[in-house]
Amino acid sequence: MTVPTADDSDATNRVQTPAGGLSIPSLGWRLVLLVALGLGLALLLYYPVGAWRASVIDDDPAFVPSGVEIGQSRAAAVAAQLIRREIDVHGWTPNKPFFLPASILVAMPSFQTGIAAAVGRFATEMTRELGRPASGAGPADPDLARAAELLGSPPDVWMIDPKAPLARTLSTEKQYRNAARSLEAFNLRLKNGDATYDRGATALGDTLEAMAKDLTDAAATLDGPIAEGGGWFAHGVATLYYNGKGRAYASLLILKALGEDDRGLLVARGLDDSWQAMLASLRQASRPRPWLVMVGGGGSALVPDHLAVQGYHLLMAASRLNDIAEALR
Repeated sequence: MTVPTADDSDATNRVQTPAGGLSIPSLGWRLVLLVALGLGLALLLYYPVGAWRASVIDDDPAFVPSGVEIGQSRAAAVAAQLIRREIDVHGWTPNKPFFLPASILVAMPSFQTGIAAAVGRFATEMTRELGRPASGAGPADPDLARAAELLGSPPDVWMIDPKAPLARTLSTEKQYRNAARSLEAFNLRLKNGDATYDRGATALGDTLEAMAKDLTDAAATLDGPIAEGGGWFAHGVATLYYNGKGRAYASLLILKALGEDDRGLLVARGLDDSWQAMLASLRQASRPRPWLVMVGGGGSALVPDHLAVQGYHLLMAASRLNDIAEALR
C-alpha cells in the first residue's frame, strides 16, 4: 500500500477545492435563472390576466335608480347613478396609463366613453329645456349647468398629466364624480321646491329631438367602416361598436326613466306604445356583445355585420324619438 505523501495530499486538495468551489456559483446562477423566468412569466400574465379581471361591460337593462323620492326626477337620478356605477363600482378605464393592465382594453373604455357622452348630452338638454321654467325664461339651473360642463371634460385624463407631471391635474373620475353630485344636488333641490322641472310637452319634445340627433350622429360614425367592410380583420371597429353600444345603453336607461317622469303626458297624448317601441329599438342596439366585432359587408353570407345591425337600431330609435317629439308638438 502506498501512503500518500504530503505533496500528494496537497495536490488532491488543489483539485477538489476548485471543484467544490464551483457548486456555489452554479447554485447562484440557477437561482438567478429561476427568478428571471418567474418575472418573465409574471410579466407575460400581468396584462392579459389583469385586463380580464378589470373588464366589465355592464349592460343590464334592468338597472334602476335607487332612493328616488316623490317630486324628484328619475331621469336625473339614473344619469347620476350610472356615472357613479362606472367610476366607483366598475372603475373608469378610458384614462388608464400604459403600466396598468386595463390600458390594453378596447371594449370597456369605449363602452364607458359612450355612456358618458349620452349622459352628458342629457345633462345639456336638462340645462336647456327641462330644468327651466315652462316659459323658457330665466337663467339656467346652476347645478345642471355645472353637471353639463363637467361631463364635457375629456374621458381620458388620469391623475397625473405626463406633459406637466408637477401641475395640479383634475382627473376624469373627479370631474365626472362632481357632475354626479351636481345632478343629485339638483334633485334634492327639486324635492324641496327650490328647482324647476318643466314637464310640459314642448320641453320634452325638444329634449327628445336633441337625443335623437345624438343617436343619429352615433350611427353616422359607422358609415365609413360599413362601406369598407373588412370581415374578420376590420381595423378599429370594436371601438366604434362599443362606443355606440354605450350610447344606446345609457340612452335606454335615461329615456326609460324620463318616460316614468312624464308618463301622464305620454299616456294623455296616446304615445305610450310609441315610447315602448322606441325603447325596444334601443334595447336591440345595446344588447349584443360579440366576442369579435366583424364587418361582413352587404354581400357577405358568412360574416355578420355588427356595425350595420347596430346602426339600423340606432336610426330606428332616433326616428321613433323624432316621431314622438313631433306628436308632442
